[in-house]
Amino acid sequence: MREEINYILTAEQAKEVDSQSIQMYGIPSLVLMERAALALSEEICKNKNITKQARILVVAGMGNNGADGLAAARILHEFGYQNISVLAIGKAEKATQEWKCQCHILDELEISVIIRNQLEEREYIDIRESDLIIDALFGIGLKRDISGVYEKVIENINESRAEKYSIDIPSGICASTGKIMGCAVKADRTVTFGYKKLGMVLYPGSEYAGFVICRDIGFPKKIMENVTPKFFTYTQEAIRLLPKRPAYSNKGTFGKILVIAGSPNMAGAAFLSASAAYAAGSGLVRIFTHEKNRTILQTLIPEAILTTYETEKIEEKRFNEVLRWADTVVIGPGLSVSETAEQMVEYVWKFCTVPMVVDADALNIMAKHSDWWMQRKAPAVITPHLGELARLMGKTVESIKTNLIEEVCLFQRKIGVVLVAKDTRTIVAENGEMIYINTSGNSGMAKAGSGDVLTGIIAAFLARKMCPFQAASMGVYLHGLAGDEAKQCHGEYGMKATDLPKGLAELLHRHFME
Repeated sequence: MREEINYILTAEQAKEVDSQSIQMYGIPSLVLMERAALALSEEICKNKNITKQARILVVAGMGNNGADGLAAARILHEFGYQNISVLAIGKAEKATQEWKCQCHILDELEISVIIRNQLEEREYIDIRESDLIIDALFGIGLKRDISGVYEKVIENINESRAEKYSIDIPSGICASTGKIMGCAVKADRTVTFGYKKLGMVLYPGSEYAGFVICRDIGFPKKIMENVTPKFFTYTQEAIRLLPKRPAYSNKGTFGKILVIAGSPNMAGAAFLSASAAYAAGSGLVRIFTHEKNRTILQTLIPEAILTTYETEKIEEKRFNEVLRWADTVVIGPGLSVSETAEQMVEYVWKFCTVPMVVDADALNIMAKHSDWWMQRKAPAVITPHLGELARLMGKTVESIKTNLIEEVCLFQRKIGVVLVAKDTRTIVAENGEMIYINTSGNSGMAKAGSGDVLTGIIAAFLARKMCPFQAASMGVYLHGLAGDEAKQCHGEYGMKATDLPKGLAELLHRHFME
């Protein structure tokens, strides 16, 4: 498996990995279970807050997720944790064979397993008064909303001040969508096995999963050839995929970017996009903006070439000259939705022959002209946030959020461009074959101007001849890493969009110096 990416699996794919490991490659189910339980136990042992005297409660269902919990109880007992209880919820006759096997081992070791269909108040108090709760109620196979005794147990788990570890995925979270199935355990940590599941990456599942630890338990790597995962995210190793900077070079070697941005007295977005393009390695950036932005932009970013306009109608010959100069075009940040802006967007979309990144006001203009989509001549990346995406699709934000990935893929196939749907988990789609889901970044990036920085980063990678999908995915990932870098210096409350290009420059400097 490539070191620079991590695959993310749906519930069905995760089950297929498990099934093929057992049936195709002959790895016994109990072997995988023992390795999963050992991995969980090792992670608990690393937690200095959980002493050997801690009151540990395993809350288990009757499936194999519950069996993992029973096995973990035994291993932790062998590791010296003596105050361990197991509370199993359900009917013993419905337990899996693996569960019965693990329960038998616990009986032989005189580790008590209490099986309940309904709980007494004393037992709910025991849940709330534990020091550590291991959630082993439901795994990735949950298909219906939780109710009855299970709902009440989960409520009591969440009310407890105990540290909470979930096995594979928090009980109550749909492993394929991240949706809450009635109610769900809110874990401090989730120890998952082999690969992360989509439901713990997407929100709200991500919030319920807490800190996710992914442990290898021996699934054969060859299985990925059969499962063909659709979703992935990058690791830090992905930075090495960036184009190398040859020593024998000049500023033109690293790409010429035209940033068409900024309406009268609105220079900030143009500055942020241009600054980000330089931070991402671009050799030359030219800003095409209104004359009223000249002084501030020449002061803020003297490295950029500045070309301005004053008239309401753009002079076609002059506009053509700046377009022909560029290797990549950015259009939209701070542009407004005026008639002049609409002229520029239409012209770029229909006549530009180099890759382009379309953002912000350009997308709001595109939303009024759905007939333009198929009239472009060049590759394009569009970067809408959910409000802009809803306008482009003619839907409400709430309606597209109910099944965001499917909505993004359907619309991407309709318009034929690389679509970057900006959200807490930004999604990058092209043709629905591989979908990038971003996991870098933090809430401090939810500030004005952050998206303008992203357009500049993506443009810099397009100008270096990266394919549009990779340029967009890598741009989103490094944009998030730049935000994480800025967080270290300024914190999530105080960081600003202007900190992101600096964070990116520092990140890349450190990486390429190593």
